[in-house]
Amino acid sequence: MAETKRPQQAADAIEQPTDLLAARAGAYKSTSFFDKPGVRKFIKNRPGVLALAVISVFILTAAAIAIPPHLMSLEQVQGRVGPGALPGLGRVSTPESRIDIAEFFLGAVEKALDASEPEVALAGLAFAERSLAPSSVDETAEALDIAYEAFDMLDEALFEFEDAEIAFEELVDAGASEAELAAAQETLTETRAVFETALAALDAEVAALFPVPEGWHGFVYKVRLLAGTDRQGRSIAFRAIYSIKTATQIGIVTAMFSVVIGAILGGAAGFFGGFVDHAVVWLYSTLSSIPYIIWLVVIAFVFRESTFEVPFTGKPIAQTLFPVYLAFGVTLWVGTCRVVRGEAMKIKSLDYIQSAVSIGCSPVRILMKHVLPNVSYLLFINFSLAFVAAIKGEVILSYLGLGVQGQPSWGIMIRDSKEDVV
Repeated sequence: MAETKRPQQAADAIEQPTDLLAARAGAYKSTSFFDKPGVRKFIKNRPGVLALAVISVFILTAAAIAIPPHLMSLEQVQGRVGPGALPGLGRVSTPESRIDIAEFFLGAVEKALDASEPEVALAGLAFAERSLAPSSVDETAEALDIAYEAFDMLDEALFEFEDAEIAFEELVDAGASEAELAAAQETLTETRAVFETALAALDAEVAALFPVPEGWHGFVYKVRLLAGTDRQGRSIAFRAIYSIKTATQIGIVTAMFSVVIGAILGGAAGFFGGFVDHAVVWLYSTLSSIPYIIWLVVIAFVFRESTFEVPFTGKPIAQTLFPVYLAFGVTLWVGTCRVVRGEAMKIKSLDYIQSAVSIGCSPVRILMKHVLPNVSYLLFINFSLAFVAAIKGEVILSYLGLGVQGQPSWGIMIRDSKEDVV
């Protein structure tokens, strides 16, 4: 009987691993970062991806402002760009606001001409990217006179328009005939057209004195006026963007401080137990018994009137962010301390910790090398929570006048604009 040949297996062409380690290495093939199950699950979570994108934009914006070359400086943000309460994008400029703009720019030119050195004053007359058109003192004075003549014509047209409007309303109230109302309506339309023409002529004269920049400078100027100006004539858009740097800086510094302090105290309390545990529990229980916002207000108020100068800066401590850092750092570590303490109490009973103790490792070494690294995932979670809490708390303190001093903040902007909102 002929011997049947077995078919050659496809596996013969592939060299099989001969040891257990090689077999295990082949069983677990390396995958890219985006192929990992956790990453793929996160990508499918659209709200999470959106939140990550927003946070990334905030951090990148803060870094662009803080790291040279700076995206924008504090002087640019605090500088005046135009008249106060200028309407922003989506809000139509009323005739009253256009007249206020003209008065602002013409008044600035008149003040520069009355200076002791008008040439120097006119050369430095600029509001952000919008500067005075280059010309001699006499030419500028002549252009200013022409602009004021246009202003006088506008006043006359405004008076005629208001008189026509009052006359039309009186006829309506008196029940005049249709012919009289039609004649009054025609007069009102004509005076309105004359007024709008005079207002456009005044705008043209102002634009001739202060031409609107073009190109890149024109784009930056439009971005400045995107949200209008505040009562001091500063750009609301630039102040809001710069406040991202302030909020992010406070959030990162205070979150790092609170996470480090909370991890050390919580890890020590959970691992050592005894007196250390009782002391830490008493400390964070005492702090937790009072609302954290009260602690923030008290600590910030203590440093508000202090004249102590911070080393290497030469500034009083009240004009720095140190009081804000201290206020948040003292209060936000409690949550981290609690969760780390509980996790450390669970970890210290595990076999590898007991093995480290049995071979004579010092308690501090075990805490730093074995306990705290295994609670790092909790630190990342609490860092994000403290980051958000610090930003919200900073807005509250700045709104109350106890937070950031000398630089833009969302809380300061809300406080300054509350009268306009009300």
